Amino acid sequence: MTRLRSVLAVAAAAILISAGTAAGTATAADDAQAREPGCAHVVGQGYGWADIWNECDYTIRATVEVDGFDPPCIQIGPGAVGRIGLEPGDEPYYAYEC
Repeated sequence: MTRLRSVLAVAAAAILISAGTAAGTATAADDAQAREPGCAHVVGQGYGWADIWNECDYTIRATVEVDGFDPPCIQIGPGAVGRIGLEPGDEPYYAYEC
């Protein structure tokens, strides 16, 4: 019976180790998804404004996600930062291309 317990203990340990590795991989994937997709990224904000950086080497149109209606898109050149106006109290969650 002790041999059976040893086999079960080894099997349980293997399952726990592989589950921990899978969880670590999922966490890394979640971190990658937390980054804003695309070229547009919020790089600054204040009362009534947000700065959007275009990381790509071509011109884009972008805006930010806020509660309620998102502000109109603005044009941002390659590698440039564009400032977009926000309604008082709006806080940008992320930037996206239009």
